[in-house]
Amino acid sequence: MGVIARDERQLTLIYSSNTRVGTHTLSYLTGIDEKYLAIDLAKTKVSDTQWAEIADALGVGIGDLVDKRQMDIEVESTAEFDSNDWLKIIQNNDSVISKPIAIKGNRTKQIDNPPEIMEFFEVDSAGLEQSPSNDTPPDIERTTGNENFIEKEK
Repeated sequence: MGVIARDERQLTLIYSSNTRVGTHTLSYLTGIDEKYLAIDLAKTKVSDTQWAEIADALGVGIGDLVDKRQMDIEVESTAEFDSNDWLKIIQNNDSVISKPIAIKGNRTKQIDNPPEIMEFFEVDSAGLEQSPSNDTPPDIERTTGNENFIEKEK
């Protein structure tokens, strides 16, 4: 069992308010009625154990979470960094996490582009073919489960 709370009814966004993608992704969340928890890395620290769990859930190394362009050192000099080095960098500079991380239930995704956050809301198209104008009230109940309708190239 991991240390990060995972709830199918709540989206958790880990972002830095010091990055453009982070603030724009948060703005998408503020416009919805869904329950979410926003963790701003500029104000709240995420533990090393939680970073390791996030990286594992994404199938990447801890260093892969870091946007190396945000660092003031040459990328080549980071080749020898281990997980502890990357954790120290993350803990001391929140803007190196330029891509926010969305968690909902068992799904975890690093967001490259703010509109991608909409994948987590499982938009359903129930009732689109029904209309009060043809005497059929729309069926607005969810007719699918755990499906995402935004196709992504792998």
